[in-house]
Amino acid sequence: MKKWKVILPLFVLLFIFSQIGHAATGNKIQVSINGTKVSVKPVPIIMDGQAINTEFPSFVYSDRTLVPIRFVSESYGAEVGWDQKTKTATVTHGDKEGKFTIDSNVAIINGKKVNLDKFAIPRLAKVDGKDSRTMIPLKFVTDVFGYEVGWDSAKDAPYINTNEALVNSISLEKGSTNKNKLVIKSNKSIKYETVFIEDSNKLVIDINDSKILVNNTASGMINTNDSIIDKVEYSQFSTDPSITRVILTLKDKIKYNIASEDNGKNITVSFDNKSDVVVSYNEVKSIAKEFVNGKEAIVINSISQPKINTMKLQNPERLVLDIMDSNLVGTTYSYDYELGFIKGVRVSQFNGDNNYSADDRIVRVVLDIKEGVADSNIKIDYDGNKTIVYPEKSLWENISYTSSGQEKMFTILDLEETYYAVNYNSDKRLIQIDIPSNKVELAEGKASVKDGFVDELEVVKDEHYTRLLIKFTKSIEYTLLSSDVDNKISLLLKRDSNYNPLGNLIVIDAGHGGKDPGALSVASRREKDLNLSVSLKLNEKLQELGYNTVMTRDTDEFIDLYERARIANDNNADLFVSIHGNAHDNRSIAGVQILYCPATKSSIKEVDQHPFAKAIMEEILKETGAVDKGIIQRPNLVVLRETKMPAVLVETGFLSNAQEEQLLFNEEYQYKIVSGIIKGIQKYFEEH
Repeated sequence: MKKWKVILPLFVLLFIFSQIGHAATGNKIQVSINGTKVSVKPVPIIMDGQAINTEFPSFVYSDRTLVPIRFVSESYGAEVGWDQKTKTATVTHGDKEGKFTIDSNVAIINGKKVNLDKFAIPRLAKVDGKDSRTMIPLKFVTDVFGYEVGWDSAKDAPYINTNEALVNSISLEKGSTNKNKLVIKSNKSIKYETVFIEDSNKLVIDINDSKILVNNTASGMINTNDSIIDKVEYSQFSTDPSITRVILTLKDKIKYNIASEDNGKNITVSFDNKSDVVVSYNEVKSIAKEFVNGKEAIVINSISQPKINTMKLQNPERLVLDIMDSNLVGTTYSYDYELGFIKGVRVSQFNGDNNYSADDRIVRVVLDIKEGVADSNIKIDYDGNKTIVYPEKSLWENISYTSSGQEKMFTILDLEETYYAVNYNSDKRLIQIDIPSNKVELAEGKASVKDGFVDELEVVKDEHYTRLLIKFTKSIEYTLLSSDVDNKISLLLKRDSNYNPLGNLIVIDAGHGGKDPGALSVASRREKDLNLSVSLKLNEKLQELGYNTVMTRDTDEFIDLYERARIANDNNADLFVSIHGNAHDNRSIAGVQILYCPATKSSIKEVDQHPFAKAIMEEILKETGAVDKGIIQRPNLVVLRETKMPAVLVETGFLSNAQEEQLLFNEEYQYKIVSGIIKGIQKYFEEH
């Protein structure tokens, strides 16, 4: 069958099938189509990674995939109608519709005529003398909805990737206390809601945006011989919207806990019979930035009003809200919510530390604080099941600073309509904005930003003017977007177009050396020699392009790790690149890894490190064609943690893999690695 990949819609669900015991010749079966016997290839259809059984096979007929129409209604809630007079099948799902007439080369897809080729015409088919089934063309049926469909070469079968989670396993397993726990598994992160019905001791779990197919069925029941659970029932509760419902009937009231696992793909329900009272944990469902009583706030939506513990943490500055006795619906979330001194919000299910009992269920909400803000205080209010978090006033109260690629935007908000003055001192790399004090409310103070573009800003006042001073780390250009007299001041900023990155200094660190050989390859060659060879080539090529470079070692000598970081810091380097070779006990593993230390996990890092790591990885992969083994956080590595500037450690390949080891000690391949690193450096300088 030809390879194809198209973005298609819900009738895609028609073509799910797995192999069943039909008379076959080799890998083909005999099918009667309109009374004529033909030999066709049955195909298993892989939906979201899982093969689904149906009573009648889908098959490839003259390079076309035909599927049984009835499967849609049986498993996915679409309606299938049949007009015997015209021999037309109509498939509807919501406002989508497809009409297919037996032996006709015209289909009606969402009201439009579509011409089918002769091998894609709907046919009546029989297998093993069973009743006829209406078989329709996969491609044109799937044109009605919008899922990704393709051909899995490894499994030699079509596949579907839907926009919905597929609940594919519901089982009882033994927990740590030897009590049964219910485990619900799906193929992607899911969100769920629960309710406990006290009169009947039923725990109802509704999984949103999901289809269910467990043991090839969309409904079922598990009877248990258990002191806690009487039975478990599951079904496709709704198809529009798609909701999977799981009902646990308990034999008595008991404390239970629901937790998301495996990045939100799985739900585990466990029990504790130390209590004869049902304790239903609060559930944190979502976090949003909303207007509440005319003010912007961070709103935490849950199913009950929780108890919250708050604390401040440093390096970097952040406020922590621990929501007690709570479960997080879904997986870890991160939001770019900018509000006052808040620059982002993160939420996760927290594993208790020494401040809590091991049995505590805690959802931790972290408010990341903008650099330089020392007075980060919040006010917490409640409105029913909503927890409302207001940041109290700070220097950032009416100042917005946003970034999009190479362009930055400073906006001073909530002015009375006024005149103002903007001046830029290129020698000091300083913008000064003067505003009449009676026209603006800005809190005095200083904030350290240090994002590689803005160094710091400061607000000072006198009896006539409020002055905002913005200090930059490099020369800039600005465009005034607001009017001469306006109720806000907006500046579009970017790096000076005359800026030349070739003046930047790059430190090249050849890993290991001297008494420290590093890893030994499968051919007993030393990592330190590979590292130095690649580093010398990188130094040569960078200097040829006009970059300034410093090498931590250019001979076979031992250099202390802290000394390597000191060399970079003392030279005020712009970038730091450490070259290494990798190794693993599993000798089949090969590929490139890029290691970095997040700025949040170092006391001296000044800018986000990931963009540099990403640029290096992307370009090395392009140049070498190597396997991508990931961009990995390694805050424990001294040369990454103790360097102030953006720093990466390049694991060029695995010396433990025989094939890759030969490549790594090949001069031509080393130059490919060097080319990738240089292009990554150039890309980073262009974008930052």
